[in-house]
Amino acid sequence: MNDEKTKVEELKKQVLQFRQRRKWTGEDPKDIALSVVLEATELLEHFQWKTGDEVRKEARLYGPICDELADVLWWVLVMAESLHIDLAHAFEMKMRKNEEKYPEKIFASDASEAERWRHYYRIKAKYRGGHPLAEGENDK
Repeated sequence: MNDEKTKVEELKKQVLQFRQRRKWTGEDPKDIALSVVLEATELLEHFQWKTGDEVRKEARLYGPICDELADVLWWVLVMAESLHIDLAHAFEMKMRKNEEKYPEKIFASDASEAERWRHYYRIKAKYRGGHPLAEGENDK
């Protein structure tokens, strides 16, 4: 099994069959969402007190990081199955929204890094009803 040949639907079926054989079905979507966050937090633990480069260079973390990413994916697939969400379609629709929200012409322009960050935070402010870094006073 690999990313090039495996379809999302195959993964969803595999997870569902595993859960059905153990009678692990019918979870509340709230509990599934909590499980996504809990597994993402376990993934984050491997990065605590380390830079990204330190993590990349630490071969012993590769397996545990793979396990935690798979656990996050597991719960994403469970949520999609539970709420009858076509993940590929949802992803496609989100990418379309992102194309509108983050226009390439602004982020790929010759603008300074500070201006690109200001623009990013203005977008966050627009979609979230405000962001403390939107005005550029605290540039990253």
